Amino acid sequence: MKAALEDTIEDLARTFAASRAREDRERLCEAALPMVRRLATAVLRRLPAHFAPDDLVGDGCLGLLRAVDRFDPSHGIAFEIWAARIVRGAMLNGLRRMDVIPERVRRDARNLDQARWQLAQHGGQSPSDSAAAAGAGLSERKLNAVLLALRRAVPLSLDAPVGITEQGASLGERIEAETADPAAIVAQQSVNAALVRAVRTLSARERLIIASFYAGDTTFRAIGGRLGISKQRVSQIHGRAIASLRAMLALAAVDA
Repeated sequence: MKAALEDTIEDLARTFAASRAREDRERLCEAALPMVRRLATAVLRRLPAHFAPDDLVGDGCLGLLRAVDRFDPSHGIAFEIWAARIVRGAMLNGLRRMDVIPERVRRDARNLDQARWQLAQHGGQSPSDSAAAAGAGLSERKLNAVLLALRRAVPLSLDAPVGITEQGASLGERIEAETADPAAIVAQQSVNAALVRAVRTLSARERLIIASFYAGDTTFRAIGGRLGISKQRVSQIHGRAIASLRAMLALAAVDA
């Protein structure tokens, strides 16, 4: 049944790409709406409780319209892959507009991120929060304030740089809707490969937490119960692992 639905959406996309008729456009949009809702539900799982599906679906529908109008089957990319990237990017853009992290916190976070990378590069492993804070010239009190602000922010710190400088691409920019084209999708595959290699450098416990949280859709509390540690400790290990991944991705970008 699912395969038939996917075939129908692909057929509708090819039909509209050839005809550009209003009726074909409307049929394609209607058929693709469930995909928008699925993506909104997936993103919503990473958001604070006060967010509602409508916060994402509206932006996602705008992204869907752009995807429909810009789809070109001659590129050899399935419509659902093309559209999912643009829809997700539109949702992230909407979340970014809600992001209210003060600039001073962003500056401290960038300095902390750069210190983590430098320490990881020299020490060969992900540093503790305290060590990174010392390297960034932050007091323990300021470190805690920065981490708290980031945890309360839009999930995954959409505008936090993946690289080691302010010019480094952010996580949100990696999947920015407006760059969704065949070349960008191929480039993303290269990033994904680098990420897999980076994950292999993590400790077994870090890999388990990352996999459980992002692939298994498991809460920090549940992961802590499985490992016999507190939710706070899981959060600390998660933050350390993410910092290490950023450092490894930055190195991969420099070597590319």
